[in-house]
Amino acid sequence: MTTSTTRIGDALICSVAGYVHMDNEQQLRHELRQALVRRPALLAIDLHAVDLFTTSALHTLLTARRAALAAGVPLVLAAPSPQAQRVLEITQTDTVFRVFPTLTEALHKCAPSKPDKSHLAAL
Repeated sequence: MTTSTTRIGDALICSVAGYVHMDNEQQLRHELRQALVRRPALLAIDLHAVDLFTTSALHTLLTARRAALAAGVPLVLAAPSPQAQRVLEITQTDTVFRVFPTLTEALHKCAPSKPDKSHLAAL
């Protein structure tokens, strides 16, 4: 698995590629935690290049979602690969996350606004 985080305007995009499973979930958790510490107006997780997406990966995203909610940072999923989309659908977590078919759509529909700073203690 590889991850990278880039900034586009006030948003951070965390791109995930490869096999996301129990053996590397700590790497993904660390990447997402570091992104949230930067206090973006939006955190978009790009899943288009994910080849394997397990329940461990889903658990990591759900944990990040809770932290993002507590911090007041909108978190969305963008362009999930068929493998990731299938896990989201089977577990019905596609209704828990805001999921967009493309990163561009996620960025346009979630026009970032600055998160409330009072939630810093939640991290």
